[in-house]
Amino acid sequence: MKQIADMVQRSADGALLADEQGIVVLWNKAAERLLGFRAVDVIGHPCHEVMRGQTSSGHPFCSSSCTVGKRLGCGGGVRHFDIQTRTKAGKTIWLNVSSLPVPSRKKDRFLFVHLFRDIGKQAKVRHLVQELQSVLSVSDERPVFGATFSIAPASSDTVADVPATFPLSRREHEVLQHLALGERTARIADALCISPATVRNHVQHLCDKLGAHSRLEALAIAFHRGTPSA
Repeated sequence: MKQIADMVQRSADGALLADEQGIVVLWNKAAERLLGFRAVDVIGHPCHEVMRGQTSSGHPFCSSSCTVGKRLGCGGGVRHFDIQTRTKAGKTIWLNVSSLPVPSRKKDRFLFVHLFRDIGKQAKVRHLVQELQSVLSVSDERPVFGATFSIAPASSDTVADVPATFPLSRREHEVLQHLALGERTARIADALCISPATVRNHVQHLCDKLGAHSRLEALAIAFHRGTPSA
């Protein structure tokens, strides 16, 4: 534990250490500089109340029923995810967060680490692209992030063919198929008889698995039919 705590304290990224209940037990100096909260302000408080993460559309990402926490509790890491939050002074800031579980010798006990850094302008561009994708249907061949992918235009009898080699669940495959048809979150929710929040969770999970930062990038990866340009 001391070794982990020392590493967290020395990290150049903002970092917090929390227990299996999500209670913050350590907050490093980089986190203090980044968000303005001192260790005494956050230690002992739930992680979701400290980070207060939101999606690009302003919906809560961090909550007491955090899906990231559940994955960490099962011993799995989380590649990364982006959130917007506010500093102590009220400034909106975009963070890229990476999370890892820290196993404990005690049964049903564990710690987890959130490492976060300011991604500023990059995040604004990524999420602008994501918002545009939710408005514009995808059709024909278009260059995306240096690659070309081809997706059939949206229609009631056309379903995109998701490669079976991707490690996605059945529901994540379905959500990706609907994204490929240019459908928005609300329409996907209606089609699959699930809530919009559940759709967004599935999108986040499939983006994590594909190593994508946005819906559009996930589509480029899943349906990529060209060679990235040099």
